[in-house]
Amino acid sequence: MTHGETVAAHISPVRLETNFYGEAVLYFCPLKKIEVLNVIAAGDGGSLPPDATVEGMAIPGNLKSGFYKLCHVELTSNGTMQVKATSNTRWEKIETRVCG
Repeated sequence: MTHGETVAAHISPVRLETNFYGEAVLYFCPLKKIEVLNVIAAGDGGSLPPDATVEGMAIPGNLKSGFYKLCHVELTSNGTMQVKATSNTRWEKIETRVCG
């Protein structure tokens, strides 16, 4: 994926936490993998932007804090990385092992 490109993808991991006010907060900082399912619009070969915006993303009320794979989102990189929910977007819990 490059600057200016729009793709359908799975992204992982993202971190879901609850803040002091009981509101859900979504973090993209642990993101390591963008699995491109198909290219909707070609990019220009430039670098991906460092900031992200989220559009239409509903966090299901039954999700707990932790790491998730966001499946079937639309990504556009133009000024900011835009993460858009689709009618097929779903959250998959990523089970992690604690070392020690």
